[in-house]
Amino acid sequence: MKYLFFLLIFLLGTSFFQAQIDSDVVKKLTTKTQINEKDSLTWKKGSIINLGFNSVGLSNWAGGGQNSISIQGLISLYANHYKDETSWDNNFDVAFGVIKSGVGSNIPWFKNDDRIELNSKIGHRLNNNWYYSGLVNFRTQFTYGYNTVEDKLNNNYFSNLFAPAYSIIALGLDNRPNELLTCFISPITIKNTFVFDDSLSSVGAFGVDPEKLIRSEVGGYIKFAFIKKEPFNIKDISFRSNLTLFSNYINEPQNIDVTWETLTSLKIGKSFSLTLSTYLIYDHDIDIPRFQRDGIQPVYLQKPDGSFYLDSNGNKIQAEGPITQFKQAMGMGISLNF
Repeated sequence: MKYLFFLLIFLLGTSFFQAQIDSDVVKKLTTKTQINEKDSLTWKKGSIINLGFNSVGLSNWAGGGQNSISIQGLISLYANHYKDETSWDNNFDVAFGVIKSGVGSNIPWFKNDDRIELNSKIGHRLNNNWYYSGLVNFRTQFTYGYNTVEDKLNNNYFSNLFAPAYSIIALGLDNRPNELLTCFISPITIKNTFVFDDSLSSVGAFGVDPEKLIRSEVGGYIKFAFIKKEPFNIKDISFRSNLTLFSNYINEPQNIDVTWETLTSLKIGKSFSLTLSTYLIYDHDIDIPRFQRDGIQPVYLQKPDGSFYLDSNGNKIQAEGPITQFKQAMGMGISLNF
């Protein structure tokens, strides 16, 4: 399994060069009608803009429960350009949501969604399906992130704007077997992790060395992208999914970083829509604090005899380490599609 990632890149690269030799002959024997039809396109643009609101109010409710209010917004834009032998694909996604559970001025708002992500990929055609390509990806969040009410009251945050932020710069080959699916393969990729917050960088958060602001990695990168309108012939539904894999050539290449995003949108009438987004992340360099299932009570490190490990101040040490992160958000509200 350790070298599976590199074997995949090698096999795909070998297949490509063999296909390239054959395609030179085929290109001379076939007309350019199919290529010209695609090249006649200029820009393909689209967007999903959704703003949702939810409120629950209870008073002397025998069944129990808790008052809550939440607001969530989503903007997803894309603009793809095709001209002659060149393609340029761009995506920009912004999502932000807040929630408040309970009644009282001492109950804080928490964010339940927070993301900024930009993708841009440019390529030059080799044949009908393959492109020389370069890709740039950048993602971060808007504001502070807290685990518990106590952490927020004490301003004990674990993330912030540009802390972390991630960038990927990659050069490679892009395969487009059809208009729905693309596969980008890069043997030369630079991944940067930024922590532009002194309190977080000083403790080496998000895999950055203590007191450092940036961590750079060199490795291999694969990205699959899929876009489908009206899947299974269901009207007014659109679906998008992106899966990326990255392996650091130098440091533990068997630990592959994974991000997997999906966005499903159902148009309801002219002005409303239902959106469902999911986001999965695994990064072996990021240590995530562990909590009980309630998301509030910490999990502490225990010795074989059942006692807890203590720090220099005599406090119990919370367990932390790499783990799969998953986020799901569903919203219904006013929607604008362009």
